[in-house]
Order: sequence, then structure tokens, then C-alpha cells
Amino acid sequence: MTKAVKPDAEQPYFETPTHIPSGSDHQIPHSHRLVYRDHDVIVHLTGYEYETFGETLWAVGAEVVKDLEIVVPVEVDQEQHYRSYDEARDRGIELGKHLVDALQGC
Repeated sequence: MTKAVKPDAEQPYFETPTHIPSGSDHQIPHSHRLVYRDHDVIVHLTGYEYETFGETLWAVGAEVVKDLEIVVPVEVDQEQHYRSYDEARDRGIELGKHLVDALQGC
């Protein structure tokens, strides 16, 4: 297992998924933490800003940490992006809870 470290707020935590179009003017990394079934779920989000289109597309991943050890490395949603931060965060929370449930055999 790997020690968990606090994500750098200036750097995206994962590579750009293929469903994100190229040409982003700016990337906005963010993370959200929650506790679920005695595990820390870290939801990693990256917003890809497109000034030409006036929109931001969000990619999301989640990892599971217990006692400062990464027990499930970041798993990125490779299927779709989201047009709002809230929608991406909610998907990341759902993904993270699913990862914990799978760990516990639920």
C-alpha cells in the first residue's frame, strides 16, 4: 500500500481522460473528501475550461484511503465528463462509495 498524500491544488491528480476534447485553455483541479464506512473517500475532479465555447467540462475519479494508506488507487470515470462541478462531484461520491462497498464485499 502507498501512503496517502494531500493532493497539490495546482496540479490535476490524474491524466486527462480520452473523453475530454483537446484544446482546453485552463485546468481546474479540485478534491472533495468524505468518510464512508470508516474509509476516507477522496474525490478528485479536474475542470477543463474552454474559453472559446464558454464552458467547463469536468472529469472525475475517486480513491479510497484507510489509516493514511491508499487501499484503492484513483479510479477515473473513463466513460463521460460532466458539465457542472456538482454533477461531477456527485458522480465521484457514488464511484467512491462503490469502491468501498466492493472492498468490503457488499
